[in-house]
Amino acid sequence: MKKTVLYIIIGVLVAACTKPNLDALAFPSEKLDAYQFENYDAGSGNVPTVYAVTPDNYTLVSMTSKDATTGDEYTIYGVYIGDMATMASDTVIMYCHGQSKHMDAYWPRATLLASIVEQYNYGVFMMDYRGYGMSEGKPTEQGLYEDVDASIDWLMAMGAKPEQTFYYGFSLGCIPVIDRAAYRTDFKPAKIILESPLASVESLANSSLILNVDPKFVSTLEFENAEKIKDVSMPLLWLHGIEDDYIEINNGELIYENHAGSYKEAVRVTGAGHGNIPEIYGYENYIIHLENYIKM
Repeated sequence: MKKTVLYIIIGVLVAACTKPNLDALAFPSEKLDAYQFENYDAGSGNVPTVYAVTPDNYTLVSMTSKDATTGDEYTIYGVYIGDMATMASDTVIMYCHGQSKHMDAYWPRATLLASIVEQYNYGVFMMDYRGYGMSEGKPTEQGLYEDVDASIDWLMAMGAKPEQTFYYGFSLGCIPVIDRAAYRTDFKPAKIILESPLASVESLANSSLILNVDPKFVSTLEFENAEKIKDVSMPLLWLHGIEDDYIEINNGELIYENHAGSYKEAVRVTGAGHGNIPEIYGYENYIIHLENYIKM
């Protein structure tokens, strides 16, 4: 009886919601007037203070992202950890964060990446998509690709070399990483890293919805990562928590299987959920594994 009532309630909610309303749930962003970075409390996402980055070692930057359909332009923001004057000779990691909040919430992750080899040895670049943090506009699927394009354009203008650049996507961030690695031809990264990726909206809906509802009925989003990865040839490192109950590991397994490149490696972390792989894997183990992959 309880299950029947639950089905009815969910059915009513689905029927009452429009596709744009449901699509908006994919982007739980938060607007900010200013970033706090090292002063932001990320709660369970915080990392040990040994990985802290001081203000003299990072720079807040802005870029212009253009909507290819409307021609509208949006100012989006990013942060670069490292010395921008030596970007042309440095190894650079472009980190595309997950769906929630803004760069402040992912600052601890960026500081971990800045600690690879020795602190500040590699440059780390992270951006906020439209509608996130201080970035203008509203987030959309197409906007993700355009915002990451703007970020790549900025890296190119600063002298970053594709053969020394690595794309790292976490959760939602895997979507533009896969797309741009597959289809942007003027700046091919050396390698990509995918953490907790979604195979597609259809895959998520099929594994998460209690009702058997066609995903196209409730959402215009597609996020066809499992298909697009077939067009990615550069090496892949995939990390996924075995206990991930938000994006189940079978999503990542499909992407890993479909990867078209000649080299790939998988890290399946026992006991890890969706957002705690570095902690469960061990911060030092996580950093060393990334270092070995990048230097390989």
